[in-house]
Amino acid sequence: MTAPVSEFAFRNPTDVTLTSVNFRKEHHGDDHVQAVDLTMSVNVPNTQLDIIVPGLREALYWNADTSSGQAEIEGVPATTPNLRFPRLNGGKFGLDDKKNKLAGFELRIEYGLGDDTSNMAFDCCKVVKRAIDTKEGGTVLLSWQVQYAGDRLDQETCGKLALLEQDLIAITLIPPVVSQQSDSEEDEEQENPFPFGDDEDEPTAEDLFIKAASEQDDEQQQAASLESDER
Repeated sequence: MTAPVSEFAFRNPTDVTLTSVNFRKEHHGDDHVQAVDLTMSVNVPNTQLDIIVPGLREALYWNADTSSGQAEIEGVPATTPNLRFPRLNGGKFGLDDKKNKLAGFELRIEYGLGDDTSNMAFDCCKVVKRAIDTKEGGTVLLSWQVQYAGDRLDQETCGKLALLEQDLIAITLIPPVVSQQSDSEEDEEQENPFPFGDDEDEPTAEDLFIKAASEQDDEQQQAASLESDER
């Protein structure tokens, strides 16, 4: 059984709050490179947790009405609006440890006319400090930080980002493409220990028995021949 694949992405333009913009310098060898930390947040349905961290939603949420006997409506997806522990309401939980950094993301921020000329694009970004604020009712406040360092942070771009702090912005955040072994590759047949020609049929148990017996007879004949030579 294939394990659920987690993903952190906003593949379609999504409105998020740019809660913080922090400019800094990074050492790249002997050079000081302009860098920025962009902290963002957005309210999402708790079903989004199924993609980010499979299994987390069921651990934190449940449906109290269904558990008390209320039948689910056919054709309507089951919901889990209730926190399993009400005291978790408003609690914040980090999804990453301090050393965990997701690298290779592409961040695009819509700006001005929303075309390629005015939009801001940053490649090779890192995503860190992912966290959720749990809420009763079936939503979570998702927050994270995007780190970028490079030559795309010219004076004009830095000025735009500074002015957008605390504003609602439209972004796409695309993770790197990671090649994953397909099920067909996992199920690929191992090398046949009893190879036959490509055009021949798959050997039966009888064929294998006859082949093994023949090889045993050959070994016995070779042994007998060696004994006669020694005499």
